[in-house]
Amino acid sequence: MAFTNFDTKEINCKIVYFGPRGAGKTENLRSIYKNTAKEARSGLIELEESRGGTKFFDFLPVSMGHVKDFHLKLHLFTLPTNPLYESVNSVILKGVDGVVFVADSRVEFMAENIQSLAETRRILAAEGYNFSELPRVLQYNKRDLQDLVPLDVLRHELNPSNFPDHKAVARDSMGTMETLQAMSKLVLKKIAP
Repeated sequence: MAFTNFDTKEINCKIVYFGPRGAGKTENLRSIYKNTAKEARSGLIELEESRGGTKFFDFLPVSMGHVKDFHLKLHLFTLPTNPLYESVNSVILKGVDGVVFVADSRVEFMAENIQSLAETRRILAAEGYNFSELPRVLQYNKRDLQDLVPLDVLRHELNPSNFPDHKAVARDSMGTMETLQAMSKLVLKKIAP
């Protein structure tokens, strides 16, 4: 749930990026960091394994400006895909306000996308969340590569509820800000109906 600090007039919301290993969660945060004005972002924190995968998590705080008299801040996190660090998930997921699921658009990763989405639902349920009630956006990343699953098939398999979705090439900063903006709108709608 969004944390409101009435003394500092801040609303802090937590957005967590889920998805299979290598789908582009960290690359999304890097893109957002790179494409956000310096005064609107703080430092990007990446805790990686030596072979490049996210070991613990990534974290990026982003200022979204003011809503009424309050300063809105989004705290963006990625979750580790290594099951050895599941205890980290529990800490990161406390108070989550929204979910971005990053799917790898390539044919050979379709089964992993489906499995990872099921795992996302399981992890959230274990923490007491109902996936269908959380603001969520789905991103189809790596749309610049070969052997892609057609968008209508991705939508049918991963997004039957028709929640907001975006095509992306996170490495080239295509679709990352649009995904974040869609998520921001959903979170704002939920905290200030």
